[in-house]
Amino acid sequence: MGLVSALIAGGSCGAGDQKRYRIQSISMAPTFEEGAVVRAAEVESGAYRPRAGDIVAFQPPGSWGEGTVRVYRVVAVPGDTISCCDARDRLVRNGAALDEPHVNTDGEPPVAFDATTVPAGHVFVLGDNRGVANDSSHNGPLPVANVVGVVQP
Repeated sequence: MGLVSALIAGGSCGAGDQKRYRIQSISMAPTFEEGAVVRAAEVESGAYRPRAGDIVAFQPPGSWGEGTVRVYRVVAVPGDTISCCDARDRLVRNGAALDEPHVNTDGEPPVAFDATTVPAGHVFVLGDNRGVANDSSHNGPLPVANVVGVVQP
């Protein structure tokens, strides 16, 4: 599988605490198609309070490769244990399978990973197009300090 990331290019959107990002890949499809522009409320380093289901813009750590801001969904927060997948290719968080209608099921299958407990100060982020995203399934939990914005609906 080639390196396909939810790379985005930022630009000012006129609101003091918001920024616009253009989705540069298919990693968040079908929620955001390649080329879509999303608006994110900016957060200061370390100020983000994680919630499962949030879609966040973040600066990937160097170990994740390319240094451009990405957009992915938070699927687990500190203390949660997450794994992929059950017999129906669903994520399992804290022992319960998740029904995620936003996930692309028509493409590559999701990347399987062993149970991981998210440490304090981290989140587990996945693209909605799980089979192609360069996300926590490949790289492990993301430091909360790397989150730069929360995507607005």
